[in-house]
Amino acid sequence: MSTPNNEAGGGNLMDEFEEAFQACLLSLTKQEPNSGTNKEEIELEVQKTTNRFIDVARQMEAFFLQKRFLVSTLKPYMLIKDENQDLSIEIQRKEALLQKHYNRLEEWKACLSDIQQGVHNRPTQPMMAGPCPTGMPPMGGPGPRPGMMGGMPPGGMPPVGQMQPGQQHLLQAQQMQQLRMMGKLPPK
Repeated sequence: MSTPNNEAGGGNLMDEFEEAFQACLLSLTKQEPNSGTNKEEIELEVQKTTNRFIDVARQMEAFFLQKRFLVSTLKPYMLIKDENQDLSIEIQRKEALLQKHYNRLEEWKACLSDIQQGVHNRPTQPMMAGPCPTGMPPMGGPGPRPGMMGGMPPGGMPPVGQMQPGQQHLLQAQQMQQLRMMGKLPPK
């Protein structure tokens, strides 16, 4: 087959490959509509340079496959070393992905905890005190102003035990809607 010092190209196989690539690009990009060459001649030149480029690329591939085969027969431990390195990189990538998921899970746990604590323990605090890590307020927004509605604590929402089931459902629906609007939950 081919050797790195291929006499036909005047240099090594890599130089030949680069020349073939440049010739291919040149034939595709040159603009000579008034030079007397017709469309068929241009297509023929493009086909010729493209075939040359593909041929040189195949020669390079064969050269590197030969070298890979020599390495695998003469030094089989090198293949094992390469496979181990690839596996190590894959393990690191997957560990980083797992860590990312664990971090997101912790953020969601903290957000849920803030929401639950906001419903149970914040009847006297404003609704915006203590946003969850994702930036969303624990109850979904500021509540009514103190003194505006009779019978409501200054935080705007009665404790969960004093809420009627319909109110609890409405509060949960509002929170889910806000999470969807923020892109944290998929749309219905």
